[in-house]
Formats: sequence, structure tokens, C-alpha cells
Amino acid sequence: MKRIVLIDECYPINTRNQRIIDSLASAYGEDAQLEVITWDRNNEYRKSLPRYHVYRKASAYGNRVKKFFNMWGFYRFSRSLVRELKPDVVIASHWNNLLMVPRLDHRTQMLVYENLDMPSGPFLIRTCTSMLEKLKMREVDITVYASRFFAGQYSASFPHIVLENKPTFHVTPWSGRQLSVPIRVAFIGNLRYYDILKNLVAAVRGDSRFHLYFHGNGPAKEQLERLAEGAGNIFFTGHYAYEDVARLYEQTDLVWASYPNRDFNVKFAISNKFHESVMLGVPAIYSTCTALGEYAVRYNLGLEVDPYSVEAIRELLDQVARGIVNVDKMKKSLSDFSLQQTSWSEDFTALVDAINKFGK
Repeated sequence: MKRIVLIDECYPINTRNQRIIDSLASAYGEDAQLEVITWDRNNEYRKSLPRYHVYRKASAYGNRVKKFFNMWGFYRFSRSLVRELKPDVVIASHWNNLLMVPRLDHRTQMLVYENLDMPSGPFLIRTCTSMLEKLKMREVDITVYASRFFAGQYSASFPHIVLENKPTFHVTPWSGRQLSVPIRVAFIGNLRYYDILKNLVAAVRGDSRFHLYFHGNGPAKEQLERLAEGAGNIFFTGHYAYEDVARLYEQTDLVWASYPNRDFNVKFAISNKFHESVMLGVPAIYSTCTALGEYAVRYNLGLEVDPYSVEAIRELLDQVARGIVNVDKMKKSLSDFSLQQTSWSEDFTALVDAINKFGK
């Protein structure tokens, strides 16, 4: 039996890590004992979950200073538990959790680094954290990149696989459906990054050629509602169930998937919206100066725009409305591209194979 421990500093653990746990459980069944080391930072832990080891220390999300000073406690908690549990495999999710792992016996214990995000922040801080990350990566047996664009930022000598967060939707065949009138633009997800979304509101407000929909809740929702007050072509639909995502895409002509491209990690990350866009055949708008934006344009899978410029957003949407940008042709490209893609389950077998081969 393999004992596998995953370290995630958030409670509840993020959905991607839960998916990894579920996929490991499916792959190994009763032949694996899966355990989680996590940090309850908001005093949310209310019940005893089997195989969960929870460090409880208040440290509100967004308060980086408090988190930094409390990190030492989580560091000691994690290292002590790893030594006590003596796992066969440790999965460290995110670079800061990689630093929580003590030196393992690499004859019998495997270290997996789930490279969920690259170090970011101001240049000096990013440089220092990146150095710490890469020093620790010398102990790693295999790195799991959450984006195909991350691998190029690290030494090719690090063994790795790519495991992107692909959805379970079935591919939607291209139907030849043309743009709606008015054209329906939508943001589907957690409403944050107000500094960007306010520019989308300003670009669309009062333009009768477009209807803009915000599907979801989030910290920026109230501000956006106040900003859009009185606009007859901007709508907020609120919370939705994940099962409704495919339906929301089907009701959309263009999906807004543009994130703050001034953040170093965003320049190389790949969003869930990209995979949803591909699988469901709805083009998305990505940020310029990002690997994902350049990739989408190269393969005619989407559009790119400077998210900090109202004028650039307005000009791009005007080109769509006037037919200068052929969105219908883009839908055909998405359909063709989707048929060449592998699934999460297929990609996950590479991690299972690496675990099975370790030590042999």
C-alpha cells in the first residue's frame, strides 16, 4: 500500500487538489492511503475529516504580513507530520508548500512538486522566492506543471509532466451558429479584478450592439453593479452551479477571460476558461503580453486585448461587430482544435506512471 501525503496551505483545499486526490483514489483504490496536510486560516474547520491534518492559526486571506509571520508555525507543523507519517509520496502544491517538505529519503520516498503558480510579486521578492523554489526543486523527483507555458521558464533538466485543469465537459460539435444580435459578451466566474472589469463595463456601456453578462459572485460584484447602474445592456445573474457552466457558454458569443497581465504568473498561466472555451466552442478574449493570448491568436482560437485600456477593448469589440474579426470562423477552429486534445484522465496517467515507476 502506498501512503501519499498532499500539502496545501488552504482549507478547504483548492478544487484542483481535491481533483488530484479523487483521481489518485480512483487510480489506486484501497491500495493507497491518501492524507492531506492543510492550514485552516479562517477558523472554518468544523468537522473531523478522515486523513486530514489541520494546522489551525487565524491568518486572513489577503493579509500577507500576518501570513508571513504565521508561516513558521505551519512550516514546523508540516515537517513534523511528514517525518511522523513517513509517506511514500509527498505532493507539495505551490512553491511555498514545497519549502514545507523536509529532506526525504530519496531511495524510498518520492517528492512531487505541483507547480500551481509561479512566484510573482515585485521584482526583488520574485527573484528571491524563485531562487528558493529552484534550489528546493533539486530534491524534486517530478514536477507537475499546471500550465504548458510554465515548463519553458525552468531548466529542462527537471523531470516534469503537464497536467492542466481540463473540464469534464463533452466536446460541443461545431454547429455553424452565427453571432447573436445583439452580440452577447459574458464573464463567467468569480467576480474579482475590479480594475480590469470596470474597463469592460466602460467599453460596452450604452453600445446597443452588445449585451454584457456577469455570471457569478465575488468581491467586485457590488462595485461593478454600482458602476453599471442605469446601463440597459449590462446584466448580473448572480450565483450559478458548476453544472450550469456549459449552458452559460451556449448562451454566449464571446467569453471575457482577460486577467491582469502585469502579474508575472499571469503571463504564463493557462486559465480554466481556455479549456472551457475549447471544449464548448465559444471564443474567448485574453490579455495581450501573455503566452496564452499569443497562443490563442496564433491558432485562431480567441482574441487578445490590453485589459487596462478601455479604448483597446472598445476597438476590439467594434471590429467583432463590424465583421473585421471573423468570430464564426474562430468557432470552427475551436471545434477542430478540441478534437485533438487529451482529457484530464488521460494526462493524469503520466503522474500515476511516474509514481509506480519510482524506486524500480
